[in-house]
Amino acid sequence: MAVKWIKLFIQCFVLSAAKCDSHSLQFLSTGHEQPGGRPLFEQLTVFDGVPISHCDGWTKKEEFKPALESSNLPVKCDEASYHIIEFLHRIPPLNSTVYVQRRRGCILSANGSVSAFDVWAVNGVDFISFNAESQRWTSYCPMAGTVKHRWNNNNARNSAFRNFIREQCPLLIHGIKLRSTQQSTVLRVFAKPIVNTAQALLRCHVTSTDKSVSSVHLIEPQYSKAIWVTVTGPVPSQDGSMVLRLTAEIPLSSDSSMYGCRVQTGGHNITVFWDGNTLDGRHLLNVLSVHWKIVTPILGFFCVLFAITVMSCGIIYLHKCVKKKKSHHQPSIDPQLIEQFVVFQRSVTSADLSNVIVAFIQGTERSRDQWDQWAQRTALLNNELYDPEYFAHQIEGALK
Repeated sequence: MAVKWIKLFIQCFVLSAAKCDSHSLQFLSTGHEQPGGRPLFEQLTVFDGVPISHCDGWTKKEEFKPALESSNLPVKCDEASYHIIEFLHRIPPLNSTVYVQRRRGCILSANGSVSAFDVWAVNGVDFISFNAESQRWTSYCPMAGTVKHRWNNNNARNSAFRNFIREQCPLLIHGIKLRSTQQSTVLRVFAKPIVNTAQALLRCHVTSTDKSVSSVHLIEPQYSKAIWVTVTGPVPSQDGSMVLRLTAEIPLSSDSSMYGCRVQTGGHNITVFWDGNTLDGRHLLNVLSVHWKIVTPILGFFCVLFAITVMSCGIIYLHKCVKKKKSHHQPSIDPQLIEQFVVFQRSVTSADLSNVIVAFIQGTERSRDQWDQWAQRTALLNNELYDPEYFAHQIEGALK
């Protein structure tokens, strides 16, 4: 239902802006009925794309909008309400809620020519339309065949429909006067966070009384692009202004403040960049910066811890490699020399010297210590064997 209304509003705006000296008056009637329920009716009257009156099925009284300064419009909508309810009863019954839309009215051009229209739709689909010149109906779907046949045979009704949209509608246009409004355009840019993601929905909301405003464009930073962008409007609001909306899904980053929107009017361009706020004033970029202020030290700590762990493992590995290399190092000894030492060892009667030779042959760590010990004992023995005083003492004892 809302989509259909938007389409009708856009049509209103396009029709009113087609020629700067032309005027349009449209009566947008809607009705819906649930199975077993009471049918409901509403009607919105639009002049040059500006809503000027509203009427509902309960009061049947027109409520004129502040944008309307004067008019000769009827003060009740009984006839329009009756037509919608009768139509709901005429169409074949459906098992779901039925929505009916009717758009009737006229366009008065600058040269005085009149274009009249009366179009009906059911559940958003074109159903049947009226040709004011031939006073005949044209159906757009098989279900409309019965209604078309019945209405084409009702000449009095068709004559009344033609008289309203061809004769009365232009007269009503001449009697309508809107309040003068200063042309102004307001562009607001805000965003809404997307839960559990690092994205946000950026919205650019344009409200303008300048009918030259027809588009709004997204401004993006150089290295950060929106994921998707949609634009709706222009559609008329109830205060006589037009509304355009742009919505884009953007990533939250340090470049998010470079997003904005630009509106082109007849005289100049309006550009507004996003200040990082949501509609209720919360600052998303501050939340993002606080998040990174918390996350960055944590990431830094783990990076330093990882570097220390890698360095420690490397040092331990190198230490083990060096130690293993030392433990497996064996002195390179000539096999012939070993054979000579073995022969020599067998001919030696001294047990100490024999141990020294064996140690050298086996390449043990004790070889140097054993050699030093053997050398010291040999030196003491030599002193005892070759000391002149020792020999004199031994000789003197023998003579006695």
